[in-house]
Amino acid sequence: MRLPAWGRVVLLACAMALPCTAAAQTLYAASVRSIAEGDDMLGGSLYAVTLATGSAAVIAPIRLDGTSPLGITGLAAQPSTGVLYGITSPLSRTHPLALVILNPATGDARMVGPLRLAGSDIAFNHAGILFTWLPATHQLGVVNLETGTVTPIGTPGPAGPPAGLAIDANGVAYITPKGATGTLDTVDIATGTIRRGPTLSGAPFDSNINSMTFSPSGLLLAVNSTAGSPAATRLITINTASGAIASIGTLPDDTDGIAFAMGSDKSAEKAIDWRNVALMTLAVIGLALGLIGWAVGRK
Repeated sequence: MRLPAWGRVVLLACAMALPCTAAAQTLYAASVRSIAEGDDMLGGSLYAVTLATGSAAVIAPIRLDGTSPLGITGLAAQPSTGVLYGITSPLSRTHPLALVILNPATGDARMVGPLRLAGSDIAFNHAGILFTWLPATHQLGVVNLETGTVTPIGTPGPAGPPAGLAIDANGVAYITPKGATGTLDTVDIATGTIRRGPTLSGAPFDSNINSMTFSPSGLLLAVNSTAGSPAATRLITINTASGAIASIGTLPDDTDGIAFAMGSDKSAEKAIDWRNVALMTLAVIGLALGLIGWAVGRK
């Protein structure tokens, strides 16, 4: 049985309207610590960040198995599964230098294993391989998702400040190994070879750029920090071609890791184009009525 031409047109309209309810991605941020009532040894917190303003809403304290406070210095979401990973800071009150999995709705963390080497940020490539930047040896490292163990890549270099790491849609890895007044370099994820990039300019603070991530649209975001105790932080953008920095807004003190991940019921809403929903509904109704009329007419 073959549909008439008008039926095929309506069916095509339905198909075009179907992909209308893709889930939104939320920008998450995590802190090394959250200072309260003079106690600077508390663990960090997980935040949902409004990209337009940089304002952050606290989701929950970060706790291992709901009990032990953790300080997070890097965040990244596995591209195929959406699982949110974090690495703990050397300054974490408990379990420093570890790879954990975070629940974005509750802030609860599950242990994967010890890194054994201190990373300042993490990023996935599209193949699902997790990389970290190792400031102490000026190297890229690969993180084992089963054990947490880090394997350095390439030749060690002189120690530097904590740096951000982000990998774009083309697999190019960007790092900030010389701080906010240094350069935006690239590093070959296969060999560890570093190529000097444009000089950074315009950062609110002259000290560190601790963490970076690319938005779904390809915008390079970063955390600029005073490296103090506590550390004031800003959410910034970096132009990958020129190194020019623009400030978006103020983040909570001691914010470090940032990453986009699928939103949870508590921290994000589905991004729905209601015009497409209406189009799909009308198309389905039209198709149903048309098929009924066609069937009646054939009798």
